[in-house]
Amino acid sequence: MEIGKHAKDWEARFGGGAFDTGPASPNHFSGGIINGEILLPSPDILEAIGSPRPLVGADIAISDNPIHVVYTGLNWQVHLSRRLYVGFTGGGSWNSSRVTTDAASGATKDLGSDWLFLLQATIGLDITDKLLVEVFYNHFSNASLTDFNVGLESVGGRMGYRF
Repeated sequence: MEIGKHAKDWEARFGGGAFDTGPASPNHFSGGIINGEILLPSPDILEAIGSPRPLVGADIAISDNPIHVVYTGLNWQVHLSRRLYVGFTGGGSWNSSRVTTDAASGATKDLGSDWLFLLQATIGLDITDKLLVEVFYNHFSNASLTDFNVGLESVGGRMGYRF
């Protein structure tokens, strides 16, 4: 097991998936997403906490009632073997709409805030030292700091390149 194996690398990830298909949000809203992230090298000051890498990412919804999300945070990775790893990100996000309504069902989704917390989990495989594939799960929530907290989720797959 190795923590922070690629802590000094830049990384770009790109892929897609679906939103509101996870276990913690109602499934009234669905559709595709385009997901992208850029990870920066970990600053030396973060070495004491496992060398997490700062990241910036986005979920761009492609659906009838889209909510787009831009997020940032710190990403930790633990290699369970030479190629297999798990990752965790904690951070914050901004979403393009706090409230949306599904035309088909009439359901309304109120996220409670334009600013939400981010929790992300990944399982990845290093195909080479530079190329990777991942499955990701993003959960955006206001942590019940407002009256409404239905959350927003995205699940999908992506490829990445380290440089």
